[in-house]
Amino acid sequence: MLIFQESNEVISLENKKTRPTQATAYFVVPALLLIVSNPLKANNHDDLAFFNAEIPVVLSATRLAQPQTEAPASITVIGREMIKLSGAKNIAEIFRLVPGMHVGYIRGNRAVVGYQGISSEYPQGVQVLIDGQSQYSPLFGGINWANFPLMIEDIERIEVIRGPNSVSFGSNAFQSVVNIITTHSTQTNGLQLKATIAERGYERTLIRTGQHFGDLDFRVSVSHLDDAGYKNNLDDNRQDMLTARADLSLTPRDTLQLSFVALNTLRETANPSDPSDPTDPNRNQDESHYAIHGKWERVINQEQQFSAQLSYAVMDSKDKYTTDASAILSPGATFFADQTASYDRWDFEFEHLLKPSDSTRLAWGIGLRSDRVALPLWTGTDKQHDNSLQRIFANLEWRATDKLIVNVGSLWEHSQIAGDNASPRFALNYLITPTQSVRFVASHAFRTPVLVENNFDANYVFQTAGGELVLPILRNTSNYVDPEMIDSFEFGYHGLFWNNALTLDIKLFRNEYDDLIDTEDTNVIDGITLNGIPLPNNPPLTPNPIAVKFLDNYHHAEVNGYEIEFNYRPSRQNLIHLGYSYNHIAQNDDAQNIVDSVPKNTFNLLAAHTLKNKTWASLAYYYTGSMEYKNSGAPQGPTRRLDLNMGGTLKVAPKQHIDFSFTLQLALDKNKDFLNEFNLDNRAFVEASYNFR
Repeated sequence: MLIFQESNEVISLENKKTRPTQATAYFVVPALLLIVSNPLKANNHDDLAFFNAEIPVVLSATRLAQPQTEAPASITVIGREMIKLSGAKNIAEIFRLVPGMHVGYIRGNRAVVGYQGISSEYPQGVQVLIDGQSQYSPLFGGINWANFPLMIEDIERIEVIRGPNSVSFGSNAFQSVVNIITTHSTQTNGLQLKATIAERGYERTLIRTGQHFGDLDFRVSVSHLDDAGYKNNLDDNRQDMLTARADLSLTPRDTLQLSFVALNTLRETANPSDPSDPTDPNRNQDESHYAIHGKWERVINQEQQFSAQLSYAVMDSKDKYTTDASAILSPGATFFADQTASYDRWDFEFEHLLKPSDSTRLAWGIGLRSDRVALPLWTGTDKQHDNSLQRIFANLEWRATDKLIVNVGSLWEHSQIAGDNASPRFALNYLITPTQSVRFVASHAFRTPVLVENNFDANYVFQTAGGELVLPILRNTSNYVDPEMIDSFEFGYHGLFWNNALTLDIKLFRNEYDDLIDTEDTNVIDGITLNGIPLPNNPPLTPNPIAVKFLDNYHHAEVNGYEIEFNYRPSRQNLIHLGYSYNHIAQNDDAQNIVDSVPKNTFNLLAAHTLKNKTWASLAYYYTGSMEYKNSGAPQGPTRRLDLNMGGTLKVAPKQHIDFSFTLQLALDKNKDFLNEFNLDNRAFVEASYNFR
C-alpha cells in the first residue's frame, strides 16, 4: 500500500530507508491502513512508533498522514508493543509514558489524566478519540476513565498531541489530544482467554475472538473486573464490558467499519475523610455506557478520499440516596440527594482529503453534534439540558520548497451554549536533513463550557420537623460562562539517527490562558431557607449571608517550559524510552489554586530487553512533582513509582501458545494520590493468556 508519491515514481514504506525531500506525503493510506493492508507484517512489527526503517507516519496533527518530522505538533506515539512492555493494567496508566502528563486516582477507583496541570478531578483540557469518536463527557467535561468504553487489548496505536489542537478536533482539544486507533478485525483471528490476578481482590478475565468470512472480518471481546482498590478505603470497583468491531470491504474502493460497546461499572464511594457524612455516605454508583459507531470510507483515486462517520452514545449513572442527618441537625432530620447523571449524544462527521496541486494537500470537513444532559442535583431540576454544535474545519499543507513545509488551518464552531468561536493555526516545518526538522507552531484554541457550567444551581436539601431546609452550595454568576481561551507558541526539533534507531524530540512552549473557569466563595444575601423563606442570621446554625461557591471566568495564567522525548531502539530486542517536562507558571496570588495545580517536573523512563526465546523484562520509573488538583484535591507529591515487569511466551501446540507476565508496582514514597486518604502502596500482578489461532 502506498504512502508517498514523487513524480511518476511510486515509493513504498517497505523499501524506503528515508523520506525523499521532494516527496509529497500521500494521505489516502494513513498509518492504520498501512498496518491493515498487511496484517502479517503488522504482527511482526507491532509498533510503528519504533523505527523499523521508516520515519513514523502520524495522523492526528492535521488529519493528513504525515511523517513525524513534518507534523506541526509535538506527538508521542505509543503502540501495542510499548503498552505490553510498560506493564500497564488499564488505559489511563499508559499516559504516564507521555511527557507532561500526570495520572491520579480520585477516591481510588476513578482515574484522572491531565496535561501540564490546571486540572481538577475533571481535566477538561484533554480530548480523547477512539477511531475518530470523541469520548469527551458532556456532563462535567473531561474523560470518564472509570467507565471508559475500550479494552486495553483492543488498542493498536495511540497518538498524543502534546499541545492544543482545536483546529483539527474542535473546542475540547484545549491542552492535548489523545487519538486511539483500535486493532483492525483482520488482526484478530482465533480465540484468546486471559486472566489477571493481583493483591487486594484484583481479578480480571477476558475472552476475545475474531473470525473472517470473505470480505467481512469481525472481533468480539468480553471482560469482567473486580478490584478492591486501595487498602482500608471504600473504593471497590466491578466492571463488565463487551466490545465488538466489524470491517467490511464493500467494493475495491469502499470500506465500512462498525463498532459497538456495552459497559457497566459498579463503583463504591464515600467521603474519604468522613464516611458517616450524610451528604456523601458510603454507597455504590451504578454506571452504564452504550455506544454504536459506523464509519464509511471511499477512495476516489490517488488524490481524493471521502469518509463519513456517525455515532450514538448513551450514558446513565444511578446515584440516589437518603440518609439520617440527625447528627448535624435536629433529631429525625434526613438528607436526600439525586446525583443521577445521564446523557445521550449523536455525532456526525464528514471529511474530504484531496490534493489540489503538486505541492499542496488539503483536509476539510464538517461536524454536527447533539447532546442531552440531566444532572438533577447540580442543575436543580430533573429536566434535560440540550446543546447542539456545528463545525467546519480545514487544514492545508503547502510544500513551499524542498525543505520548507507550511501548514495553515482553521476551525469555526457554533454551539448552542457558547455561540461562535474560531481556532486558527500557522506552522512552519524546516527539514534540516531528510530525518531532522525544526518546527514553529502558533495556534489559538478554546474550550466550550459544558452544559452544567452554564446551569449550576446546586443545593443540599434536608427534611426537618420544621419543614424543608435548603442550603445552597454552588451557583453560576450569570447563567452564562465564556469559553476558556489559550494562545500557544511552540518551537521544536525532531530528529532521527542511526537508521532511525534513535529519535529525539524537543519542545519549547509558551501557553497563555485566558478566561479560565473556576469557583470562588462569595457571600449571598438569602442563604439558608426553610420552606422557601430565608432564615434570620443566627450563627452558627443559620449563617446568613452564607459563603457559596460561584463559578465564572476568573483567571488568567501563563505557563512556559520545555519537554524532551527520547527513544532508542537499536534492535527489536531492546528499548529505552525517556520523557521529561519542565513547567513554569507565573505566580498569581489571586489564583493560587491554578498555580498549585501545575507540576513543575514530570519524568518517565521505560527500559526493556527481549530474549530470543521471547522472554522479556522491563523497568518503568515515573515521577510527578508536587502539585494540588484545583478545588477537589489535596497537596501531594512529589510522587515516585517503580514498576518491574517480566513475561514470555510458551508454545504448547501448533497454533497455540500461552503468554504470561508478572508486574510489581513499587511506591517509593508515602505518595498521596489526589486526596490525603489515599496513599500509593506496593502491588503485584500475575497474568496469563491462552491464544489459539
